Amino acid sequence: MSGDMIGGFLKIRNLRKSFGGNQVINDFSLDVTERRLQCLVGPNGAGKTTTIDLISGRQKPDSGHIWLRGDDITGLGEHEIARRGVGRKFQIPAVLKGLSVRENLEVAFSRETSALRNMFRLRAPGCDEKLAEVARTVRLTGRLDTEAGLLSHGETQWLEIGMVLMQDPEILLLDEPVAGMTENEIELTVEILNRLKKTHTIILVEHDMNFVRKIADIVTVLHMGALLAQGSLEDIEKDERVRAVYLGTEDAH
Repeated sequence: MSGDMIGGFLKIRNLRKSFGGNQVINDFSLDVTERRLQCLVGPNGAGKTTTIDLISGRQKPDSGHIWLRGDDITGLGEHEIARRGVGRKFQIPAVLKGLSVRENLEVAFSRETSALRNMFRLRAPGCDEKLAEVARTVRLTGRLDTEAGLLSHGETQWLEIGMVLMQDPEILLLDEPVAGMTENEIELTVEILNRLKKTHTIILVEHDMNFVRKIADIVTVLHMGALLAQGSLEDIEKDERVRAVYLGTEDAH
């Protein structure tokens, strides 16, 4: 492969993915810059969530390649890609509601998928320090002993971000993290993400352009599974092609 293809932090080249004959990702290429927050936006069916499914290994591309720090991670399983530093948060939180916030973070740190086993094992070295750091980052220090099922919607989203952070990823993949939040929770999430992007690379699927305006370093617009435009939000808002695509549409997955 050429140096252009394998250099850099995260590179996507010529990805294609179809479901039942429907081309969802169509020759999509993208360069992701380290320690930047990149928002994927676009109309309904543009392929945004599928793109992060492909990066995280949840889905396998039909063709094309994904490189992370020059290593080809195309088609690897989710766990293998996670071990290489890619953390994924889904739109619907997957916290363990019967456990406390602290216990959820401990489970995530140990990478042990069985909650029962985690309750009867010694705490992994370094867990306490990491847990305290992550709890501060996601604004849950005062909620560590609260059962996760009693958290507000926004706090639940923050907990799941915290669970991903406990695995010390380089890249965070977030799918509509503020959906359903109150205005106050959205503002606090803006603060969390603007701190996190100083130390992490973040790729975020979003449709709330007011939220995007407060967090995005780079905006990538997808349309029919392909790259339509990319740049600062100011550049994107001036782009006539983008305005035409969005006219009369509402973004979703």
